Amino acid sequence: MIISTDYILIAAVSFIISLATVYVVSRVRNPRLLAPDVHKPYRVLVPKIGGVSILAATAFITLMAYLINDDRLLALGLVTLTVGLIGLADDLRGLPVSVRVFLPLIPSLIIPVVVHGYIYILLIGHVHNFFVVAFLSMLAVTVMANAVNMLDVMNGIVPTSTLMIITVSGLISYMVGFGYALPVTLVLILTVLPLAIFNWYPAKVFNGNVGSYALGAMMGAFMVLYNAGTQGVISALPYIINGFLIVITARGFKPRETLKRPVIVNDGVIHANRVPGSPTTLVKLIVMRRPKTEREVVRDVLLLFLATSLASLSLLALIT
Repeated sequence: MIISTDYILIAAVSFIISLATVYVVSRVRNPRLLAPDVHKPYRVLVPKIGGVSILAATAFITLMAYLINDDRLLALGLVTLTVGLIGLADDLRGLPVSVRVFLPLIPSLIIPVVVHGYIYILLIGHVHNFFVVAFLSMLAVTVMANAVNMLDVMNGIVPTSTLMIITVSGLISYMVGFGYALPVTLVLILTVLPLAIFNWYPAKVFNGNVGSYALGAMMGAFMVLYNAGTQGVISALPYIINGFLIVITARGFKPRETLKRPVIVNDGVIHANRVPGSPTTLVKLIVMRRPKTEREVVRDVLLLFLATSLASLSLLALIT
Protein backbone atom coordinates (compact mmCIF):
# COMPACT_ATOMS: atom_id res chain seq x y z
CA MET A 1 0.00 0.00 0.00
CA ILE A 2 1.26 3.46 -0.93
CA ILE A 3 0.55 6.02 1.78
CA SER A 4 -1.28 8.99 0.28
CA THR A 5 0.25 12.45 0.28
CA ASP A 6 -2.46 13.62 2.70
CA TYR A 7 -1.15 11.38 5.46
CA ILE A 8 2.48 12.07 4.64
CA LEU A 9 1.73 15.79 5.01
CA ILE A 10 -0.17 15.23 8.27
CA ALA A 11 2.69 13.13 9.65
CA ALA A 12 5.35 15.67 8.66
CA VAL A 13 3.51 18.70 10.06
CA SER A 14 2.51 16.90 13.25
CA PHE A 15 6.17 16.01 13.79
CA ILE A 16 7.18 19.66 13.37
CA ILE A 17 4.44 20.89 15.72
CA SER A 18 5.29 18.26 18.33
CA LEU A 19 9.02 19.01 18.09
CA ALA A 20 8.57 22.79 18.29
CA THR A 21 6.19 22.51 21.23
CA VAL A 22 8.33 20.14 23.29
CA TYR A 23 11.37 22.33 22.64
CA VAL A 24 9.52 25.39 23.93
CA VAL A 25 8.35 23.45 27.00
CA SER A 26 11.93 22.32 27.67
CA ARG A 27 12.93 26.01 28.05
CA VAL A 28 10.25 26.74 30.66
CA ARG A 29 11.57 27.94 34.01
CA ASN A 30 8.33 28.84 35.78
CA PRO A 31 8.58 27.17 39.24
CA ARG A 32 4.94 26.03 39.02
CA LEU A 33 5.76 24.04 35.88
CA LEU A 34 8.93 22.38 37.18
CA ALA A 35 9.34 19.15 39.14
CA PRO A 36 12.39 17.46 40.70
CA ASP A 37 13.88 14.40 39.01
CA VAL A 38 13.99 12.28 42.15
CA HIS A 39 15.91 9.35 40.67
CA LYS A 40 19.05 11.35 39.89
CA PRO A 41 22.05 11.50 42.28
CA TYR A 42 22.02 15.27 41.77
CA ARG A 43 19.17 17.75 42.19
CA VAL A 44 17.62 18.92 38.95
CA LEU A 45 14.28 20.55 38.14
CA VAL A 46 12.61 19.51 34.87
CA PRO A 47 9.58 21.02 33.05
CA LYS A 48 6.69 18.69 33.89
CA ILE A 49 4.21 19.18 31.03
CA GLY A 50 6.13 17.90 28.01
CA GLY A 51 3.01 16.00 26.97
CA VAL A 52 1.50 19.29 25.78
CA SER A 53 3.41 18.55 22.56
CA ILE A 54 1.09 15.58 21.99
CA LEU A 55 -1.97 17.79 22.46
CA ALA A 56 -0.66 20.45 20.08
CA ALA A 57 0.12 17.93 17.33
CA THR A 58 -3.11 16.01 17.91
CA ALA A 59 -5.16 19.20 17.55
CA PHE A 60 -3.70 19.60 14.05
CA ILE A 61 -4.24 15.90 13.26
CA THR A 62 -7.88 16.14 14.36
CA LEU A 63 -8.51 19.17 12.17
CA MET A 64 -6.93 17.48 9.15
CA ALA A 65 -8.86 14.26 9.79
CA TYR A 66 -12.08 16.29 9.64
CA LEU A 67 -11.01 18.00 6.41
CA ILE A 68 -10.11 14.74 4.65
CA ASN A 69 -13.18 12.90 6.05
CA ASP A 70 -11.23 10.26 7.98
CA ASP A 71 -13.73 9.45 10.74
CA ARG A 72 -11.52 6.93 12.53
CA LEU A 73 -8.58 9.33 12.79
CA LEU A 74 -10.99 12.09 13.82
CA ALA A 75 -12.29 9.93 16.67
CA LEU A 76 -8.77 8.97 17.75
CA GLY A 77 -7.75 12.63 17.77
CA LEU A 78 -10.78 13.74 19.77
CA VAL A 79 -10.32 11.01 22.38
CA THR A 80 -6.60 11.75 22.73
CA LEU A 81 -7.24 15.49 23.05
CA THR A 82 -10.02 15.29 25.61
CA VAL A 83 -8.33 12.72 27.83
CA GLY A 84 -5.04 14.61 27.56
CA LEU A 85 -6.81 17.78 28.71
CA ILE A 86 -7.97 15.89 31.81
CA GLY A 87 -4.33 15.14 32.56
CA LEU A 88 -3.35 18.77 31.91
CA ALA A 89 -6.04 20.00 34.31
CA ASP A 90 -4.61 17.66 36.93
CA ASP A 91 -1.07 18.94 36.29
CA LEU A 92 -2.07 22.57 36.62
CA ARG A 93 -4.89 22.54 39.18
CA GLY A 94 -5.11 19.07 40.65
CA LEU A 95 -8.16 16.80 40.36
CA PRO A 96 -9.63 14.36 42.85
CA VAL A 97 -8.25 10.92 42.05
CA SER A 98 -11.74 9.49 41.49
CA VAL A 99 -12.44 12.18 38.88
CA ARG A 100 -9.13 11.74 37.10
CA VAL A 101 -9.40 7.95 37.00
CA PHE A 102 -12.96 7.65 35.72
CA LEU A 103 -13.51 10.81 33.66
CA PRO A 104 -11.90 9.24 30.52
CA LEU A 105 -14.96 6.97 30.32
CA ILE A 106 -16.94 9.85 28.80
CA PRO A 107 -14.74 10.80 25.79
CA SER A 108 -14.17 7.11 25.03
CA LEU A 109 -17.82 6.97 23.91
CA ILE A 110 -16.81 8.97 20.83
CA ILE A 111 -15.48 5.71 19.40
CA PRO A 112 -18.70 3.64 19.14
CA VAL A 113 -20.51 6.66 17.70
CA VAL A 114 -17.94 6.93 14.91
CA VAL A 115 -17.56 3.22 14.08
CA HIS A 116 -21.33 2.63 14.42
CA GLY A 117 -20.97 -0.35 16.72
CA TYR A 118 -18.61 -2.28 14.45
CA ILE A 119 -15.05 -3.38 15.18
CA TYR A 120 -12.87 -6.39 14.44
CA ILE A 121 -10.70 -8.17 17.02
CA LEU A 122 -7.99 -10.60 15.94
CA LEU A 123 -8.69 -14.22 16.96
CA ILE A 124 -12.20 -13.22 18.08
CA GLY A 125 -13.83 -11.78 14.98
CA HIS A 126 -16.36 -9.08 14.17
CA VAL A 127 -18.26 -7.23 16.88
CA HIS A 128 -21.43 -5.50 15.69
CA ASN A 129 -23.24 -4.60 18.90
CA PHE A 130 -23.10 -0.88 19.76
CA PHE A 131 -23.14 -1.47 23.52
CA VAL A 132 -20.38 -4.08 23.37
CA VAL A 133 -18.21 -1.72 21.34
CA ALA A 134 -19.00 1.09 23.80
CA PHE A 135 -17.96 -1.12 26.72
CA LEU A 136 -14.73 -2.20 25.00
CA SER A 137 -13.94 1.42 24.10
CA MET A 138 -14.44 2.62 27.67
CA LEU A 139 -12.36 -0.28 28.95
CA ALA A 140 -9.49 0.24 26.48
CA VAL A 141 -9.21 4.03 26.81
CA THR A 142 -9.72 4.26 30.57
CA VAL A 143 -7.51 1.30 31.47
CA MET A 144 -4.69 2.41 29.18
CA ALA A 145 -4.81 6.06 30.29
CA ASN A 146 -4.53 5.09 33.95
CA ALA A 147 -2.09 2.21 33.41
CA VAL A 148 0.31 4.45 31.48
CA ASN A 149 0.05 7.12 34.16
CA MET A 150 0.98 4.55 36.83
CA LEU A 151 4.19 3.53 35.04
CA ASP A 152 5.30 7.04 34.10
CA VAL A 153 7.93 7.09 36.84
CA MET A 154 11.28 7.24 35.02
CA ASN A 155 12.85 8.91 32.03
CA GLY A 156 11.92 7.59 28.61
CA ILE A 157 9.66 4.66 29.49
CA VAL A 158 6.25 5.97 28.39
CA PRO A 159 6.88 7.57 24.96
CA THR A 160 9.38 4.89 23.93
CA SER A 161 7.06 2.02 24.87
CA THR A 162 4.21 3.86 23.12
CA LEU A 163 6.26 3.87 19.92
CA MET A 164 6.86 0.13 20.24
CA ILE A 165 3.22 -0.72 20.90
CA ILE A 166 1.75 1.44 18.14
CA THR A 167 4.36 0.37 15.58
CA VAL A 168 3.91 -3.36 16.13
CA SER A 169 0.12 -3.17 16.55
CA GLY A 170 -0.31 -1.05 13.44
CA LEU A 171 1.93 -3.25 11.32
CA ILE A 172 0.06 -6.38 12.35
CA SER A 173 -3.29 -4.76 11.51
CA TYR A 174 -1.91 -3.76 8.13
CA MET A 175 -0.45 -7.21 7.44
CA VAL A 176 -3.76 -8.96 8.12
CA GLY A 177 -5.59 -6.76 5.66
CA PHE A 178 -6.54 -3.48 7.33
CA GLY A 179 -4.66 -1.12 5.04
CA TYR A 180 -5.98 2.05 6.65
CA ALA A 181 -3.96 1.27 9.81
CA LEU A 182 -0.60 1.92 8.13
CA PRO A 183 -0.84 5.68 7.37
CA VAL A 184 -2.21 6.41 10.85
CA THR A 185 0.60 4.37 12.39
CA LEU A 186 3.08 6.62 10.58
CA VAL A 187 1.27 9.76 11.78
CA LEU A 188 1.27 8.63 15.41
CA ILE A 189 4.92 7.55 15.35
CA LEU A 190 6.06 10.97 14.13
CA THR A 191 3.76 12.69 16.63
CA VAL A 192 5.23 10.82 19.62
CA LEU A 193 8.87 10.74 18.48
CA PRO A 194 9.87 14.29 19.59
CA LEU A 195 8.56 13.69 23.11
CA ALA A 196 10.42 10.36 23.22
CA ILE A 197 13.66 12.17 22.33
CA PHE A 198 13.22 14.94 24.92
CA ASN A 199 12.04 12.53 27.63
CA TRP A 200 14.92 10.10 27.10
CA TYR A 201 17.50 9.81 29.89
CA PRO A 202 18.50 12.33 31.17
CA ALA A 203 15.07 13.87 30.53
CA LYS A 204 14.81 17.46 29.32
CA VAL A 205 11.03 17.29 29.95
CA PHE A 206 8.68 15.08 31.90
CA ASN A 207 5.53 13.83 30.19
CA GLY A 208 3.27 14.97 33.01
CA ASN A 209 -0.23 13.59 33.49
CA VAL A 210 -1.10 15.41 30.27
CA GLY A 211 1.38 13.24 28.39
CA SER A 212 0.69 9.92 30.11
CA TYR A 213 -3.08 10.32 29.81
CA ALA A 214 -2.92 11.47 26.18
CA LEU A 215 -0.59 8.63 25.15
CA GLY A 216 -2.59 6.03 27.07
CA ALA A 217 -5.84 7.23 25.49
CA MET A 218 -4.15 7.28 22.07
CA MET A 219 -3.10 3.65 22.42
CA GLY A 220 -6.48 2.55 23.76
CA ALA A 221 -8.35 4.31 20.96
CA PHE A 222 -5.94 2.93 18.37
CA MET A 223 -6.54 -0.61 19.61
CA VAL A 224 -10.29 -0.30 19.10
CA LEU A 225 -10.43 1.84 15.96
CA TYR A 226 -7.71 0.09 14.00
CA ASN A 227 -8.49 -3.55 14.84
CA ALA A 228 -5.43 -3.79 17.07
CA GLY A 229 -7.02 -4.94 20.30
CA THR A 230 -5.47 -8.39 20.66
CA GLN A 231 -1.94 -7.43 19.61
CA GLY A 232 -2.21 -4.16 21.52
CA VAL A 233 -3.08 -5.88 24.80
CA ILE A 234 -0.21 -8.34 24.39
CA SER A 235 2.24 -5.54 23.59
CA ALA A 236 1.01 -3.43 26.53
CA LEU A 237 1.16 -6.25 29.13
CA PRO A 238 3.81 -4.51 31.29
CA TYR A 239 1.44 -1.55 31.69
CA ILE A 240 -1.50 -3.78 32.53
CA ILE A 241 0.46 -5.93 35.00
CA ASN A 242 1.95 -2.88 36.74
CA GLY A 243 -1.45 -1.23 37.07
CA PHE A 244 -3.03 -4.42 38.39
CA LEU A 245 -0.28 -4.84 41.00
CA ILE A 246 -0.67 -1.27 42.23
CA VAL A 247 -4.47 -1.36 42.48
CA ILE A 248 -4.43 -4.70 44.32
CA THR A 249 -1.60 -3.93 46.76
CA ALA A 250 -2.75 -0.34 47.37
CA ARG A 251 -6.33 -1.59 47.76
CA GLY A 252 -7.86 0.71 45.19
CA PHE A 253 -7.14 3.93 43.37
CA LYS A 254 -5.35 6.33 45.67
CA PRO A 255 -3.29 9.51 45.14
CA ARG A 256 0.45 8.83 44.97
CA GLU A 257 1.00 11.31 47.78
CA THR A 258 -0.98 9.12 50.21
CA LEU A 259 0.96 5.93 49.44
CA LYS A 260 4.28 4.80 50.81
CA ARG A 261 6.92 4.94 48.09
CA PRO A 262 7.47 1.54 46.45
CA VAL A 263 11.18 2.29 45.96
CA ILE A 264 13.83 4.32 47.76
CA VAL A 265 16.58 6.26 45.99
CA ASN A 266 20.00 6.50 47.63
CA ASP A 267 22.60 8.49 45.71
CA GLY A 268 21.06 7.57 42.36
CA VAL A 269 20.64 3.86 43.19
CA ILE A 270 17.07 2.53 43.40
CA HIS A 271 16.18 0.09 46.19
CA ALA A 272 12.93 -1.74 46.86
CA ASN A 273 11.03 -0.32 49.81
CA ARG A 274 10.33 -3.34 52.01
CA VAL A 275 8.26 -1.44 54.57
CA PRO A 276 4.82 -3.08 55.08
CA GLY A 277 2.13 -1.19 53.21
CA SER A 278 4.39 -0.12 50.36
CA PRO A 279 2.59 -1.01 47.10
CA THR A 280 4.11 -3.49 44.67
CA THR A 281 5.06 -2.13 41.25
CA LEU A 282 6.91 -3.42 38.22
CA VAL A 283 9.90 -1.24 39.10
CA LYS A 284 9.92 -2.52 42.67
CA LEU A 285 10.00 -6.12 41.42
CA ILE A 286 12.89 -5.29 39.08
CA VAL A 287 15.04 -3.95 41.94
CA MET A 288 13.87 -6.46 44.56
CA ARG A 289 16.86 -8.79 44.26
CA ARG A 290 19.49 -6.18 43.38
CA PRO A 291 19.36 -2.37 43.58
CA LYS A 292 19.85 -0.70 40.20
CA THR A 293 20.43 2.71 38.68
CA GLU A 294 17.70 4.49 36.76
CA ARG A 295 19.40 3.64 33.46
CA GLU A 296 19.34 -0.06 34.34
CA VAL A 297 15.70 0.00 35.42
CA VAL A 298 14.62 1.86 32.27
CA ARG A 299 16.56 -0.66 30.17
CA ASP A 300 14.89 -3.60 31.90
CA VAL A 301 11.38 -2.15 31.58
CA LEU A 302 11.85 -1.34 27.90
CA LEU A 303 13.22 -4.84 27.30
CA LEU A 304 9.97 -6.19 28.74
CA PHE A 305 8.00 -4.01 26.31
CA LEU A 306 10.21 -5.17 23.45
CA ALA A 307 9.59 -8.80 24.41
CA THR A 308 5.81 -8.40 24.61
CA SER A 309 5.70 -6.37 21.39
CA LEU A 310 7.66 -9.05 19.56
CA ALA A 311 5.51 -11.75 21.15
CA SER A 312 2.44 -10.11 19.62
CA LEU A 313 3.96 -10.81 16.21
CA SER A 314 3.33 -14.49 16.86
CA LEU A 315 -0.32 -13.73 16.13
CA LEU A 316 0.60 -13.59 12.46
CA ALA A 317 1.53 -17.27 12.56
CA LEU A 318 -1.93 -18.10 13.93
CA ILE A 319 -3.95 -16.17 11.36
CA THR A 320 -1.90 -16.48 8.16
